[in-house]
Amino acid sequence: MKNTRAVYQKLREIKYYHLVQLYKRYLKKLPENCKYNCQYRFSSNGGTETEIRLCLLHQPHVDLKAGVFPHLIDLCQETKDCINCNAFILRHTKESVKAIFEMELENRKIREEKYPDICALDWVLGEPSFKIKPLSFFRKIFISIKYRIKLWTT
Repeated sequence: MKNTRAVYQKLREIKYYHLVQLYKRYLKKLPENCKYNCQYRFSSNGGTETEIRLCLLHQPHVDLKAGVFPHLIDLCQETKDCINCNAFILRHTKESVKAIFEMELENRKIREEKYPDICALDWVLGEPSFKIKPLSFFRKIFISIKYRIKLWTT
């Protein structure tokens, strides 16, 4: 990369890429993304722990620690169950996914584990990426015009 500006641009592109990947993961119609879906773990006789996903649409105040009564709760574990469900409501919004992403970037351990490419560009710039504000639309236009004028005058 030629200069600091190019590094900033690449960093913004990579952050956008990771954010889009999180949008795809959290805003897809999957059981774990449903507002009413709950994860329940139990131990079987062999000592192995098994996990199932339950739909708590009709039983919002069920205490899962007391045990599960199969005749009261629906099982919603596969994608096909979720696609056919009329009561599906997303657990996350775009704003909440973006907030999750920003929190992950602020936590150094998570950032180093999940986003090594962002950490590498942070190292090049010498500052953490969560402090870098995205450019506004008008600022982008101003910079591009300024850059073009600079090219024409030289």
